[in-house]
Amino acid sequence: MDIDARIAQVEDEVGKPIIVRSVSTPEREFRGYVEVRPDAIIIEYVEELPGYFWGYQLLERLLEWVEAGGDSAWFYAKNRELIRIPVDAGIDEDTEGSTQSQ
Repeated sequence: MDIDARIAQVEDEVGKPIIVRSVSTPEREFRGYVEVRPDAIIIEYVEELPGYFWGYQLLERLLEWVEAGGDSAWFYAKNRELIRIPVDAGIDEDTEGSTQSQ
């Protein structure tokens, strides 16, 4: 299935439009952000990373998160794993339980 068809499939399942945009950032570990709004879902993801071929694979993981009913969250790479940080938990790594593996 191509990525546009996959996005359309998830839109149908969640009943909201999904806006997808690639972003660039100086944060080397940042991979993506999902913002769940009442009327739409925003997915931002880092498309190009040196030495990685994440692109569609990362986008698919974020779409799976949305499809499973996940809330707004930031996604970071840590020790070769994709770590999810709920938006309401902040990004303070010293906060116990603030990071969770997906």
